[in-house]
Amino acid sequence: MNTAVANHFTDSFLTFFDQSRRIFEIKDEKDYKFAIELVEHLMENAEDRKGEPLLYLIDMVADSIEKYEKSFENMQEFIREIDALDPAVSTLRVIIAQHKFTYADLQEEIGSKSLVSQILNGTKNLTKAHIAKLSARFHISPELFF
Repeated sequence: MNTAVANHFTDSFLTFFDQSRRIFEIKDEKDYKFAIELVEHLMENAEDRKGEPLLYLIDMVADSIEKYEKSFENMQEFIREIDALDPAVSTLRVIIAQHKFTYADLQEEIGSKSLVSQILNGTKNLTKAHIAKLSARFHISPELFF
């Protein structure tokens, strides 16, 4: 390979990438809007023929837009799932995980293993007495359960 050609190609690409980083690494709404407008501009100027170079750029920018939109959608879905979680169940799950408990280890605070299972599955709720006992045993605020 001709080193001069390779160096020229590398330099050209790095210059291009430096100038267009915001369309390949969309980080915010401003970059996103710019990328959308760029695709629209490119589509207006690209010729509808095989081998049209602008079509390659349209594909690259469209991929970046799609990646940004998916990450945003995934984050929104994650936020909805977190908001839907019952804080009492989440707190109980953390206690069980941190202390490597089995359901039987919470017998004094909650009762039977099946009741613990029902609470974790959402078919039963922790009572105020359960919360008071758990808070006392683990030295945590009862507010964590609400």
